[in-house]
Amino acid sequence: MRSRLVFIAVSLLLVLPIVTGTLSAREQTGDEDSLFKHLAVFTEVLGLVKDAYVEPTDESVLMASAVDGATDALDPFSIYVPAEGVKSYSAARAIGESHSGLMLLRERGVVFVVGVVPGSPGDKAGLRLGDIVTEIGGEQTHKTPMWEIQSQLAQPVGTKVQLDVLHNQEHETKSLELADFDVPPAELRLVDGAGVLRIYRFSSETPDQVAEALKSADTKAVDHLLIDLRGVAGGNAEAAYRVAGLFADGDLGSLKAREDQLVAFRGAPPRWHGKVVVLVDRGTLGAGEVLATVLRQKLDASLVGERTFGYAGRLKRVDLSTGGHLWITDAFYTGPDAEPVRGSLVPDLAVRDTLRGGQATDEEQLEDAIFDEGLSLLLAEDDADTAGDQKAA
Repeated sequence: MRSRLVFIAVSLLLVLPIVTGTLSAREQTGDEDSLFKHLAVFTEVLGLVKDAYVEPTDESVLMASAVDGATDALDPFSIYVPAEGVKSYSAARAIGESHSGLMLLRERGVVFVVGVVPGSPGDKAGLRLGDIVTEIGGEQTHKTPMWEIQSQLAQPVGTKVQLDVLHNQEHETKSLELADFDVPPAELRLVDGAGVLRIYRFSSETPDQVAEALKSADTKAVDHLLIDLRGVAGGNAEAAYRVAGLFADGDLGSLKAREDQLVAFRGAPPRWHGKVVVLVDRGTLGAGEVLATVLRQKLDASLVGERTFGYAGRLKRVDLSTGGHLWITDAFYTGPDAEPVRGSLVPDLAVRDTLRGGQATDEEQLEDAIFDEGLSLLLAEDDADTAGDQKAA
């Protein structure tokens, strides 16, 4: 009950700064659904919590928790940082995932793993995509603001962090030691005559790495390519457009705020001419979704695997009068069709559905199945085209 009251209070708190600006409009329109009706509800709920809750409440804690809950309701990336946390969180954002290799998000109050960089401390500790984090550093995550959780993973190198997680409905305790690590570069290998391009992260170096990999593919006369974007969470979306420009020209997409196009992305004459199949999963997020979207729309590339996370947005920092910060999504990246990437990409071939009737499946088995199905589809398309050419001849 308390959490529900807090959530209502929090949602309305975000409305308060603009109430004054709506006063004249309310008087002119007589709109019964205006902010004032909601403000009345907020005032009533806050009063009830203060006067009737089983124990005395700290209003400052209540308000901070309420605003934190409101950002959680917006999307998993928006975060409220109180004034006392600004300095430490700003330092943590500068470090990001470079000491842990983990991306954690909160949705509907649940903190879970959405990204694990191969070879990182998080990977070595055994954290996996989809793990639910119940405690970090001895503190329950449902009571800890997201900015504090992210700050714990950005502590100095050598710091040990303990996480309690639920993996496949089983409780496990993981301990990782924060450290610097190198993200593996994009690489190309040959499997059954097809090129397999593995991208682990989108950074400013990724487009050059992919360009070199495509030169290698040309040298080996490879004309069909499997692009593996599984587990590619976050990263630089503009780098993803630059990679897309190696495969397609013309309009690739844009950064769009509501109806305004802020930045347009275009591709030069492509370096790759051949068939493409893209592997995706629940950990394909942000920049990976941008590239998958462009390849699907420009090259008619098939997506194989699982639904992607469904978010390719830009965060903007808003400085509050209290000295705190609000990090909020202010724009989304789009594909060539100008539609924002803000929902899961549905694969053309959903592999999990082909295993055990869609029930829980061993993750390694699923990973192998996604790869095998993607490769089979790529080679089958190539064989079909070859047969068609022979028939026409």
